[in-house]
Amino acid sequence: MLIEKIAAAAIPAVIALCGVLMLVSKKPLFDAFVGGAKSGMQTAFGLFPTLCVLFCAVSMFQSSGLAEPIAGILSKLGVPDELAPFLVMRPISGSGSIAMLADIFKSSGPDSASGLAASVIMASSDTMFYVVSVYYSSAGIKKPRYTMAAAFIVMMITTISAIILTQILL
Repeated sequence: MLIEKIAAAAIPAVIALCGVLMLVSKKPLFDAFVGGAKSGMQTAFGLFPTLCVLFCAVSMFQSSGLAEPIAGILSKLGVPDELAPFLVMRPISGSGSIAMLADIFKSSGPDSASGLAASVIMASSDTMFYVVSVYYSSAGIKKPRYTMAAAFIVMMITTISAIILTQILL
């Protein structure tokens, strides 16, 4: 198809255009590129300890078995059984919640109430622990104060809204 050929040529074309602009321009674009890459590497190196701690904490949470009782409480509150583990995982792990979303699609289908609610939650929320830790680490903020409480409230609002909205629209 034409769109696939255009998509396949887009990235090499952009790289070639950047190269040509670096050669033709009177400004030191290559030096700016190298400086940006160096800055990016310094940021990544600064974030590494935070990400390492975060990944260890997520792994410990998953291994502890604490997710199952929390999912059981959510099920007792009326959340569908296949959606409850997803709701526990979403604020913690992006890749884990994507895997659970795929499981919901396999078991209930993407057009089911659980599949639609999980899709809306996936699109309207993010992994709050990851976002807060990475943003605060990169900005050098040591005390997040009320950020986690606010992120948790927003997560609850988006989750409840997604469940109610999909129930209304089905």
